[in-house]
Amino acid sequence: MSVEMKGYEFIGEGFNVVTAGKVEGVAKSVNTPDQMVRLMGVSEEVKKLILITPGGTTTFVAPALMAGVRGVITFAGAPESHLGIIAREFRIPVIMSLRLEEGKGIPEGGTVLMDCTSAKIGRVYAKT
Repeated sequence: MSVEMKGYEFIGEGFNVVTAGKVEGVAKSVNTPDQMVRLMGVSEEVKKLILITPGGTTTFVAPALMAGVRGVITFAGAPESHLGIIAREFRIPVIMSLRLEEGKGIPEGGTVLMDCTSAKIGRVYAKT
């Protein structure tokens, strides 16, 4: 079910891990621990990012939570996972098991908004 938001295009929804309102940031895919280590070398940049990861148990993104990343989106996993537990400790928004709307994708380097106002469902939007 898509929910319209002015200035944004609905991309998809998944499990909301932390009820943290709406968070906007720059989408950055991180698929391996090596990529995460390189990203941590530019710590001020991390604070502007919403990290996109393929799995739900990718705890290698945990250092980014401590560094103040804006949020994390995964395509698998559940709020009860290790990443979900850590995200709640840091109060960092995480949407897990994102289901994309048909024909939609997360724009690498584009501005995305995570709507984490619901206790159960998190929605992702791309800025238009």
